[in-house]
Amino acid sequence: MSVDAQHAAAMREMWDEWWYDRFEIPNGIPDDARHFEIRIEDETFDGVLLDHVAPRTCDAFWEILPYSGDLVHCAWFGHAAFYLDRIELPGVTEGLLLENRSSALAPGDIIWDPYIREITLAYGRHARVNFPTTIHVDGRPHPNQACVFARIVGNLDGFAVMCKRVRYEGLKVMRMRRAD
Repeated sequence: MSVDAQHAAAMREMWDEWWYDRFEIPNGIPDDARHFEIRIEDETFDGVLLDHVAPRTCDAFWEILPYSGDLVHCAWFGHAAFYLDRIELPGVTEGLLLENRSSALAPGDIIWDPYIREITLAYGRHARVNFPTTIHVDGRPHPNQACVFARIVGNLDGFAVMCKRVRYEGLKVMRMRRAD
């Protein structure tokens, strides 16, 4: 193998390790994933925690369950809705901890933003962490990234329909609790 080919192979390996492998969130759900329920009006959706990519965030979220609050549609994030009130996740809010960093969200992703203390749920393929101007928290600029810590599983189309209703009908109460 030539020196150029060796260099290219080394660069590819480094790039894969530091970008794709390090920040990629697998699509599969581990068999031992903790399950929780999301109820919006009279519909219930299933969620799972992604402990393998955000263990501290998952533990903190699990400890605050059950949780109830108002769900509102995002203004700048596209196909996403969020809890209107600010949510403290002990142990991850204080250090502004992002265990993984995502800006482009997949349908069903549930993210934690420690900078503005927000849980957001993506329901479509046009969901992004996207603030129109720089937000500063404690003197630091928001990175326009958040931590994916959970995912909706099962009836994702029904979940998308409900979130679209939030967009057009307004505020809805959302309750999350540990699954039986």
